[in-house]
Amino acid sequence: MSGNIDVLIIAHNEALNLGHCLESLQGWVRKIHVIDSGSTDGTQELARSLGAEVVHHDWEGYARQRNWALNNLEFSAPWTLVLDADELIPEKLREELLAIADQSPSNVAENGYYINRLTWFIGKPIRHCGYFPSYHLRFFKNGLGRYEEREVHEHVELSGPIGRIETPMLHDDRRGLEHYVAKHNRYSTLEARALAREIAEPTKESSALEPAARRRRWAKRNILPRVPSPGLLRFLYMYFFRLGFLDGSTGFHFCRFIASYDDFVAMKLRAIRAGQDPAPSWGGRGGWKSGQLVGDNKSGGSAPIPPQPTQAIPQIASSKSQADSAARQMQPESSPWTFKEKLGRAAWMILGRPLFRATFHNWYGIRRWILRRFGAKIAPGVSIRPSAHIEVPWMIDLREGVTIGDYAILYSLGPITIGERSIISQYAHLCAGTHDYADHTFKLIRTPIHIEQDVWIGADAFVGPGVVVGALAVLGARSSAYKNLATGRIHVGNPARDLKERTLR
Repeated sequence: MSGNIDVLIIAHNEALNLGHCLESLQGWVRKIHVIDSGSTDGTQELARSLGAEVVHHDWEGYARQRNWALNNLEFSAPWTLVLDADELIPEKLREELLAIADQSPSNVAENGYYINRLTWFIGKPIRHCGYFPSYHLRFFKNGLGRYEEREVHEHVELSGPIGRIETPMLHDDRRGLEHYVAKHNRYSTLEARALAREIAEPTKESSALEPAARRRRWAKRNILPRVPSPGLLRFLYMYFFRLGFLDGSTGFHFCRFIASYDDFVAMKLRAIRAGQDPAPSWGGRGGWKSGQLVGDNKSGGSAPIPPQPTQAIPQIASSKSQADSAARQMQPESSPWTFKEKLGRAAWMILGRPLFRATFHNWYGIRRWILRRFGAKIAPGVSIRPSAHIEVPWMIDLREGVTIGDYAILYSLGPITIGERSIISQYAHLCAGTHDYADHTFKLIRTPIHIEQDVWIGADAFVGPGVVVGALAVLGARSSAYKNLATGRIHVGNPARDLKERTLR
């Protein structure tokens, strides 16, 4: 256990999230402070079972809650790490934080660090949409950081040099989409109030405010109140300009969701400027405390979402069993593809593949030309049927005289090389990609397939990753090859077995 890092977490009914957060902190921080504002779902018991020190403090607002803890609790380690209950620290980030904290503070020029954050939405990571990379000042030298007075989306104020850590922490609220929507509805009210105050009484931003956050605030103060549909503008910006479409259907829905959030902020801001409080039941600018409304116009507090119905207290396993459970949890990697590869695959799916499939059945030259435009190595005389499926064209190398039959699949996540005059029959499947089933990130392995000259892969046969098929070999119909196939031999079955020699007349 390191004595160089103390952790601060504020919580309210976070039992579904907090266990994951605390598990990621086990064994390498000095102390974990959980500031609870009256949870009724077992959050406090869960936190104590995982070694955290739990303190109850009535809700004052996000910034004031954290500042109260920083001012009144024991933070004696040289470094302070602030997390939300729905965030966790992966192993690589942990190593980077420890590498900093294990040095003498006087030898570290930076007074704090922005930490990158990867947000998950409906079970998928958001790597574009303007939400990644996303830097937050969460790691700073003891006593130097305090939060600005703001209703929501508050940031740390810190003087001196600030560094950046590119390895992201993970942000994933496991309480479900209904809770996520309700939370952002509340956030939109708090942000509308903050914007109304900041527009009426402009203040200078802290120098520690991350540049991207500074630009977002400027846009919300100067653009959002002046356009008729800020949500539509935000959607177009996120989905097209910030490449949200590369996050697939999840990216589309995430962009829609954040766009609707901006619309809510704009509507509530207009209501406030017209003299109508969008949430009068909160009691001024107050918040929630253990299920009861509190309000104080002087307090400047902010409101989290109302408490959820009381849930059953989760069973708390021993530390060993919880650690074992965490080790067995799958957390698939988000995307192994580079930005350039994503653009290429998107172009192929949107333009290349539809054009390829629209060609007449004997227009082999046109299909060769299309594949070459997308980086494929296609020799003269190659015949590919229009119904063949090419996953990643720049990963295939087809030598002279190769034939690819109807509905054959070249699943070229890794390189696929097919030698001269070889034939891939209809519905055959060449799969140059698999996953490391023993790795909890389910890491993609792109292992090449190499087929030598004069090979015949029969109808509906399967060739797995890493297989080398020797010259003149035959793989019979509906057979499956998981290991190399010998030169000049006929192989059948699942898994394929050597049947006899192939003799050409």
